[in-house]
Amino acid sequence: MANEMDVFIKLLSLAKALKGFGMDELRDLLTISSKAMWRTSEHAFLEGDQGRDMFIICSGKMSIWRKSGGRGVPLARLAEGESFGEMGLIRGGARSASATALEDTVALRISQERLHQAPAAAALLYRNLAKDLAERLKIADDIIVFQTQSGADSPHLMTIGRGRVKQPLV
Repeated sequence: MANEMDVFIKLLSLAKALKGFGMDELRDLLTISSKAMWRTSEHAFLEGDQGRDMFIICSGKMSIWRKSGGRGVPLARLAEGESFGEMGLIRGGARSASATALEDTVALRISQERLHQAPAAAALLYRNLAKDLAERLKIADDIIVFQTQSGADSPHLMTIGRGRVKQPLV
């Protein structure tokens, strides 16, 4: 019977975030990672929480959502092999959305603090995350174009791609 690490390696080999990983990189990543578990309806994190970890779902399903106008707006439903919390891993700081378990869920937790201990795995992971985030940005751009073609106001260009706007010194 396979041990738990072999089961995780098999599941994680299907994950988009781990594309191109060999057995050595997967084992290194598992060595510096931990397991996270949530019961149905339990929050992995809430929008605004501080976070420096990302997660890859091994079993279960998660809902990613944001608050708008006092209600939750669903952004994505994720299942085995999909990841969430990537921005926490990349930049840390406040979470831009919430993650809630739709059913009992087990995930691999990858922390920013320990990722440097597996440099080859870190390089591959960051490459894959960059590709995925670039694709998400393209989709967001397409949505903005579609909405403006449908009569919605265009977002102010100064707000796209910017964090805090520095105030001039007086």
